[in-house]
Amino acid sequence: MRIFILLALLGSQLAFASAARAQCVTLGDLLAIGADPTSLVSGKTVTDHVSAEWTFIAGTASAKEASWSFTPAGATAPTARLLVRPQRPGQDVVLKTTQANCVRDVRSELKSRKLTSQPVTCPGCEAVRYQSPEFDVTLYSQMKGEFPFVVVVHQVPPAMPPAASGTPAAKNR
Repeated sequence: MRIFILLALLGSQLAFASAARAQCVTLGDLLAIGADPTSLVSGKTVTDHVSAEWTFIAGTASAKEASWSFTPAGATAPTARLLVRPQRPGQDVVLKTTQANCVRDVRSELKSRKLTSQPVTCPGCEAVRYQSPEFDVTLYSQMKGEFPFVVVVHQVPPAMPPAASGTPAAKNR
């Protein structure tokens, strides 16, 4: 009987961990989505880089931007949302989530690339930006609202330097 209970607990933990992992998107996938110029107009680009549990939500009058959401089985509200937004130049890929581990995973990937962090002014939250010659990533935590953790990935087009943290473009993220 104890073995059965132990196996049931282990199985439920694995199922929960699997669902939590499915809503996280790797830095590589976020960068691939941002690098594809068709991401804004074609849902296929994003769909190719997220798990099958993600659902496409077309833009409406109230929510103009199309997005993808992740709602775990049995939940009534999404625990993650992914958007692609036009940004001059290029586009931003925005991952909003309730799971801190998704942001920790992206931060670990950024640190493994030996990128240094810079604090970002964010009233009422914590934010840090990592920059490379090809992209910059801003990680937000303790945000108010339904998604306390946000990852914003911006591809830097060739021949354009990354935005400095004090420029208006950087402040609009």
